[in-house]
Amino acid sequence: MKTSDHSLKIKPAAAKAPFTLDGWFNRQAEKFEAARFGWMTIYLTLQSCLGAAACMYILQNKGNDLMLVGCAAVTMASNSMFIAQAHAKWCLLAFYGSIAVNTILLILNL
Repeated sequence: MKTSDHSLKIKPAAAKAPFTLDGWFNRQAEKFEAARFGWMTIYLTLQSCLGAAACMYILQNKGNDLMLVGCAAVTMASNSMFIAQAHAKWCLLAFYGSIAVNTILLILNL
């Protein structure tokens, strides 16, 4: 008796792929999309608090107005991406950009 070719085939475990930045970012986007509103709340709160702290130190040290504008702009851009429910990769790019810029500005004004 001939069996069907559509039977369940078990594939051997594939070797773990090497770490790539593109693969990591794609996994982050999938993880974000799976629980969008939970991650969005966490990311929005985290980057808004970091942006507020960076703005506070810029104002406290009488920093350049351009630093203050840049800090506020990247924070608001990231917030607007989350609130507008943009594509997951755009939200993550805005979030990581905001974290990077605000961290640099915070360190410069400590």
